[in-house]
Amino acid sequence: MVALVHLNDMATVAQAGSHAETLTRDGIVVIDDYLDADVCDEIYESVVEAAEGGEFDVAGEDPSYADLRNWDGPVVNKRSGSDEGMWDMFNVDHVNDDVADVKEDESIAEIISTAADETFSADHINVYWNRSVTNTRGFHADTYTNKFKSFVYLTDVPDRSYGPYTYIPGTHQMSLAKVKVSELVNKVKGNPSTDAVFYDESEAVHCTAPKGTLIISDQSGYHRGYPQEEGRERMILSAAYTPR
Repeated sequence: MVALVHLNDMATVAQAGSHAETLTRDGIVVIDDYLDADVCDEIYESVVEAAEGGEFDVAGEDPSYADLRNWDGPVVNKRSGSDEGMWDMFNVDHVNDDVADVKEDESIAEIISTAADETFSADHINVYWNRSVTNTRGFHADTYTNKFKSFVYLTDVPDRSYGPYTYIPGTHQMSLAKVKVSELVNKVKGNPSTDAVFYDESEAVHCTAPKGTLIISDQSGYHRGYPQEEGRERMILSAAYTPR
């Protein structure tokens, strides 16, 4: 695996600081060439082989996040509803050692910890495998406090038809008043409490990029997986970070 930052290298320490500043300001930072293309291909092939070979347990209908995260071995949640066609694959570090290396890469946690001014570490790592997911959840936050994610593209995402990760910079800095009003509006509409209310979609950044690209995202900002066109495929490696 090609690590992003070696913390004993002064040049890369400065680079990590710059990435943290961008993450603090915008809620998102995109970093080129985190993994070599051949490593991405190897991870992709091993995940597909494991999935097709029956190495992943298949979760039942509407599994809880805690159940999936704490599953004894690899497990896949085959999404339905708005994300029909997406496989959310947990404990992929049991399938491939390079995945485990990404989860344990302290350079990513260091960027997040610097941006948040608090120590964060990776909880778990999973794969999002999207194939012809033509309808996805709209802009939303995961939570309004203390959650970051990293995403590594394992396949090329050259344009919007492949379903890039999409983020509206600056929306991670919503005031408490706006959060409360958003929750109230969503309650009246019968929507999840963190669905986006105050935002300008024209400001969204569509993270089209080649395989190996790393994205670090503050999940309190508004984001979504962009809908794909029929026949498109995208695989992303995703790790979630919370305070220690």
